[in-house]
Amino acid sequence: MSLCFGTLIALLVLIAPGAIVARIAQLNWPIAIAVGPPLTYGVVALAIIPYGALGIPWNGWTALAALAVVCVLATVLQLLLARLRDPEAEARAVNPAPALVVAAGVLLGAVLIGCAAFAGIPHWQSIPSTWDAVWHANTVRWILDVGQASPTHMGELRNVETHALLYYPSVFHALAAVLCQLTGVAATTGYTLSSVAAAIWLFPVSAAVLTWKALRTHTTEWRTAATAATAAALSASFTAVPYVEFDTAAMPNLAAYGVAVPAMALITSAVRHRDRIPVAVLALVGVFSVHITGGIIAIMLLGAWWLFDALWRPVRSRVGDLLTLAGVGVISGVILLPQFLSVTKQEDIIAGHSFLTYLSKKRGLFDAVFQHSRHLNDFPVQYGLILLAAVGGFIMLVKRVWWPLAVYFLLILINIDAGTPLGGPIGAIAGGFGEFFYKDPRRVAAATTPLLTLMAAVALVTVVAAAVAITRRLTQLRRPMPSRVWPAATAAILLGITLLSAFHYFPRHRFLFGHKYDSVMVDQRDLDAMAYLANLPGARDTLIGNSNTDGTAWMYAVAGLHPLWTHYDYPVQMGPGYHRFIFWANAKKGDTDQRVVESIKALNIRYVLASSPTVGGFKIPDGLVSLNKSPYWTLIYDNGGAQIYEWHGNTPVHP
Repeated sequence: MSLCFGTLIALLVLIAPGAIVARIAQLNWPIAIAVGPPLTYGVVALAIIPYGALGIPWNGWTALAALAVVCVLATVLQLLLARLRDPEAEARAVNPAPALVVAAGVLLGAVLIGCAAFAGIPHWQSIPSTWDAVWHANTVRWILDVGQASPTHMGELRNVETHALLYYPSVFHALAAVLCQLTGVAATTGYTLSSVAAAIWLFPVSAAVLTWKALRTHTTEWRTAATAATAAALSASFTAVPYVEFDTAAMPNLAAYGVAVPAMALITSAVRHRDRIPVAVLALVGVFSVHITGGIIAIMLLGAWWLFDALWRPVRSRVGDLLTLAGVGVISGVILLPQFLSVTKQEDIIAGHSFLTYLSKKRGLFDAVFQHSRHLNDFPVQYGLILLAAVGGFIMLVKRVWWPLAVYFLLILINIDAGTPLGGPIGAIAGGFGEFFYKDPRRVAAATTPLLTLMAAVALVTVVAAAVAITRRLTQLRRPMPSRVWPAATAAILLGITLLSAFHYFPRHRFLFGHKYDSVMVDQRDLDAMAYLANLPGARDTLIGNSNTDGTAWMYAVAGLHPLWTHYDYPVQMGPGYHRFIFWANAKKGDTDQRVVESIKALNIRYVLASSPTVGGFKIPDGLVSLNKSPYWTLIYDNGGAQIYEWHGNTPVHP
């Protein structure tokens, strides 16, 4: 299977289930395809928590059953809500020709991002070296092995010793597991294909949908379509998403950012099309379940849209419209309650992910405005795109398209506060929102990017259209030309500029896609060691001792072996588990420390797999340093890149 073909299948798995539900809900094809991903995630989210609680395994067949149930419910609800359908509102649907223009822009943006992906990951079936990738791949393997996909059961995988409760959003992984079953690919490959598909598709669609939502009531349908198509194509040029998020392996975060805008647009449409309330609920549940941050972005967009637009131009009445939106929120909140309750118990873990820079507020403002925060500052500032966005923002301000600007300025404040706390009432507001972004400027910059794309597209279309209009006026007196020439010229110029922009930034984007598929943390020697270990007596029936700073946690996703650490975890041993800590800190001491003997017995450890290098240059845990010199561990395999040790208990094999 090629990366291109595998990505196409992953796109089908991502879009088709939700699009089927959308069509049952009487949404037309363009809208159904646009909102397909959040609805697909919503179907998965509705199923995996009750499945997990009832012991029903998550697999291809039970996923199909969940889709069938949702389709039946959607059909019944459509019949019950038929009286709410508004024929006049249905007549406002986008016309075919403008829809095709937007679709062309989306496809161009997807192709441009895809080119960077396919060129950047020639060894796409290798093991990535990113911090989070090992956890994502192990989660996919866990779902495939045991059928447990509930986000409230992820402690069974991560907290190896105690299986203590841990909430981790697993909708992305559950869908990747279905892809693995459909195609027969390994968990690591399924993770990569699902990630590439989300990166390629979601952001051109989001850019187009956000632009359409922002401009449709302020300009003509054709002007809106041209700007939406331009935004979709321009989305391939901004580095923050999908490229940096892909490079950092923040895949649930990436996917949630990508579906937040379509979900928000679907929810706002429910004000006029009240028969869409059920699918609006499903979409919001889907976004929150992929990653809570995506849900917060959707809520921020909804709030700004209501305050700066819908409140002043109600569809029916202000109270009626608000009640419709509140109904979507309340129903979604009830469905999401188990997840919300679990998250409240992990506030200390979330707080531990903050990335304070303590740079000056002036520097923080520059980094926020110019997209130059953590990870993004590895590359030159995209001054041309930022200038376009500034011009577009001014145009939107004059045209009274205010709600996207309100969200943009709020995100700038959140970004500054994430690096250097602002203090005071403004800091309290920014910090409250920033908690949902882990106080991480990189994540906030990613959330800002769709708004920048919208603003840049507005400026580009306005400037190009004005230039073409001036040219037409100057040439019409001397040499009249058919009127159809000028729209074609405008489209050609916009196409040329978006292509030039994408290819200008192509080297950095290609690099970011393939940067971590470098076989550094896990190379062929590590894979050979895992294969050798898998065939040793008792290896599959015991826990394998390993470090939390090297690539050995991949042994589960790759070889089905059960490591003591299923993820990177540094600078200290974290997560519940007394015996795991004892092993981590003292394994080399053997029976000179009775706690080690007790812990090895309690954890059922027989072998240790060690590897080099360590991630980020972190040190090897104290308990595993110089293990080859310990008389209680025997080196039974060493290929120069990975070593396997066997425990000999109270019988030292060498003095």
